[in-house]
Amino acid sequence: MSCRRDISWSRLAAVLLMAAAPCVAAPTPPDPDEGWLSWIVLDELQRCPGGQAWGRLGKKLEAAALARLACGRLDRLGALTDIVYAARVCTYLPMIERGPGGRGLARWLLARREVGRRLFRALEETKSRQDALRRFAELHAAEEAKVVAYADLAVAFAAAEPLAHYRRQPDPASLVESFRYYTDPARRLRHDMKAMPFEVLRYLADTRLSLAERDWAATTYNRKDPVGAYFHVKYDMPHFEKGRAKRIDSTAYTLANLAAVGGVCLDRAYYAAEVCKAVGMPAAIVHGRGGAGVEHAWFAYCRMRPRSSRAKWTSRTGRFQGQSYFVGTVRNPADGKMIYDSELMLLGTAARLPLRRREEADAATTLACLVDGRREGPGEPDLAVLRELAEAYTRRRAGKDHAPGPQTQWIGRRRKIDRSLLEDLLATAVTRNLAYRPAWRLLVKLRKADRIGVEDLNRFFSILIEQTGERYPDFSCLMVMQIVPTIPDPAHRREVYDRAITVYGKRPDLKGRLLIALGDDLRERGLRDEALATYRRAATHGVRLAEVVVQAARRAEQLLVDADRRETAIRMYRELFSRTRKQDVSDVFRAQTSHFQLGSRLADLLAAGGEAREAKRIRARL
Repeated sequence: MSCRRDISWSRLAAVLLMAAAPCVAAPTPPDPDEGWLSWIVLDELQRCPGGQAWGRLGKKLEAAALARLACGRLDRLGALTDIVYAARVCTYLPMIERGPGGRGLARWLLARREVGRRLFRALEETKSRQDALRRFAELHAAEEAKVVAYADLAVAFAAAEPLAHYRRQPDPASLVESFRYYTDPARRLRHDMKAMPFEVLRYLADTRLSLAERDWAATTYNRKDPVGAYFHVKYDMPHFEKGRAKRIDSTAYTLANLAAVGGVCLDRAYYAAEVCKAVGMPAAIVHGRGGAGVEHAWFAYCRMRPRSSRAKWTSRTGRFQGQSYFVGTVRNPADGKMIYDSELMLLGTAARLPLRRREEADAATTLACLVDGRREGPGEPDLAVLRELAEAYTRRRAGKDHAPGPQTQWIGRRRKIDRSLLEDLLATAVTRNLAYRPAWRLLVKLRKADRIGVEDLNRFFSILIEQTGERYPDFSCLMVMQIVPTIPDPAHRREVYDRAITVYGKRPDLKGRLLIALGDDLRERGLRDEALATYRRAATHGVRLAEVVVQAARRAEQLLVDADRRETAIRMYRELFSRTRKQDVSDVFRAQTSHFQLGSRLADLLAAGGEAREAKRIRARL
């Protein structure tokens, strides 16, 4: 956060959370030369005979990782990253050996580490690892050389769930056909398929659009900016305003037909996203709601300039700010779940980070899970495993090709495998890659389970607010909202909510969400009058946002009805209803609006109170 705005989450956290107890710093270990450790770990993989030996090696590597962590120096993650990769090999290669690729594919991946490292890392976020491995095996069998040349693209295709649109795509391309489309050197694509990481390419690899439609899009937009494609689909106003059948429903759902007969916002978003993908630009449909409550869809796309240091996602085309579309959601191709579009924007800032940093963020998160899993396990790790690996290195490598002997002076117990180490690993992960979602998810999970202390949240709040609060406020705000309920002290929770409302106050949708969350907290604590006032404040300030006002009003209504204050609830609804207006749309869309929902609830309360005539009059206005 900018100091000019006088908003510092560090200061907030210092006020709200207990100060961390002072601790004595552990002695700094010698700067470790760990090249030998990486070498021997990878050599262990090559020597593994397979079968049950993978499991035994995996346990040995886990022990080595814990021993290395006990030696300190979390700023040096090179060998630890290799150990994490090697441990994943021990997990996934047995699955591959039993799958379509068999032992041959397993050994092929082991020999081509640049492919395996990406694939095994991508598998961690997939919906089904078996399906992802099956897709990879299919690509490998059909296009082995291209899988090596386009490693990130191949991994993206393997680790992306195909898009499932509400209308079936005619003659969809197969996995292999789609992969070949993007690896055809004769095609003039807008971006280099070898330059983007799989994290971004997943938003291109989820398409199965027919090859004929892709060719149509590539030809049609050869000299046009594909971003404008959203507005090249004429809006089907008779459907929106009168509820008539959509014209596109009477014909095949193709890009050419959409351009010819039109559609609604979801069809426009689909059309634009698929056009972008056809010319080599990752893209995604974004879903949201307008201020009045009507559902809307626009799209996001990614541009990456040659020799640029970042991939920039943009989510503005079709996002009509005059209608208050603030928070949008996007389908994550990795697991099919919805994420906030701000997370997609954040992903762009990290997409072109050096591969080493992305791998280290992943490794630190994985190691944090390992440390957490030992909270009730055996005692401190035995450092003997590191010395045994050093001895193995000496036997196999030292002296050959002028290789020096292993430096082991850094091996010594300097850290405990405890909560402090867990927190440091998570902080290391988000420092290496701010957009690494698994690290943030793990933080929330551990805080909910009270395995990260409240007093230690300061550093994470600081990272969230200072690095994402200005440009990605919905990401940081909604993440804060997941963490705050885990703070056990009610007074501290209240102060955090109050300050967050100030921090995010310029965004009425976020302010409304925070007020509702605060109201829920007060209600659960039995402070019903304060909760009621908070809900009504949310409803009043968010009256132009259906997603806020309807939810807040229903919560306030429940408290009022429970207290036998029905007339007060009716007055509240009258006031809110009077501040909304009827939308000139079909009945299907009108039912989504705050005007309709508030009016319907007002009429229900009037009818229940014996005022049938007034209730009928209100319904007639709807």
